[in-house]
Amino acid sequence: MKRSRDVLLRPPVPVDRRWPVNLKVEDTELFRDEISYSTLGSVIRSFGKAWVSPDSVVYKGGLVVAETVVTKDQVSYYRLRHLAKKLLTARRVRLNDRRKYLLITDAWSGGHFHWLTEALPKLWTVRERAREFVLLLPDSSYVRTAGVESLNFLGVDFEDIIFMKEAEFYKVNDLYYIPRIADLGCTDDTLMKELNAAFTSGKAGGNHKIYISREKARARKVLNEATLTEKLKEYGIETISTDDLSLANEIDIFARCSLLVGIHGAGLTNCIFMQPGGNVVELRKREKNYGYWHLADSLDHKYYYYHGIADSDASLIGSGSSLTVPIEDFERRILRTI
Repeated sequence: MKRSRDVLLRPPVPVDRRWPVNLKVEDTELFRDEISYSTLGSVIRSFGKAWVSPDSVVYKGGLVVAETVVTKDQVSYYRLRHLAKKLLTARRVRLNDRRKYLLITDAWSGGHFHWLTEALPKLWTVRERAREFVLLLPDSSYVRTAGVESLNFLGVDFEDIIFMKEAEFYKVNDLYYIPRIADLGCTDDTLMKELNAAFTSGKAGGNHKIYISREKARARKVLNEATLTEKLKEYGIETISTDDLSLANEIDIFARCSLLVGIHGAGLTNCIFMQPGGNVVELRKREKNYGYWHLADSLDHKYYYYHGIADSDASLIGSGSSLTVPIEDFERRILRTI
């Protein structure tokens, strides 16, 4: 495989985290591993001739480019089974040889957290060169709506956008790629602050207190949510669901928010729209889990956590367990202290 060429957009930078505000000594082990780390930097990588699957995996010379696969344990699948499936069943689409194509997504980019904290920072680093490229994006409902809306809001304007359809396999003559800027769940704080400033520019801020409900979700929800929300109401915390909100609505709502409470999940990502210096409370299981701590701290919010009682041994991350929140203990440890 021919070696790719890199152009540095942003160098690696060290990151030092603040500990959670309400850290218990016995929970130090849950955060210590990522109290300090270095980002990976941002580069734009020239792949030249390549094939791209609709879940953003790249093949060159018949070989999978491993860095375009989300996790290492998926590489073997994409190396053989996925490639065979695409070659046998997908409609092969040859893109215009005279245009330059940019890929910044992966198989997880169609989610709120992964789009705003991973895909969008990449696009932000290349915004001044955006008109050089046609952007390749997965054809998901989220990316077509909130994803495109975020690009328009930030003024990141590409020559064109192609939405990659599930039943197709794309042959590209001149492909460019931006790999991860930081390890999974980690952030480049400067980039997150710049995005936050762009989203909140001209917004007045406020003292709105919000709990994000996942009542409609199939998994990872608060099992005693009705009792919890009654208690939250006593502290002036409003319960909302973000399922049917446009990105513009979310920006307006959370720009006025000073306290955000929610179970581990996409709703907490909306702290990126809060004015700096807010409070974020993550309801979680007692396990290593860094993403929303990193995100909140990168935006200068105060991060609190509370370990609920899980209904299974499965991790809370992904489509795992749900939680019960002991109301009196939560009130004493969290609500009375913020």
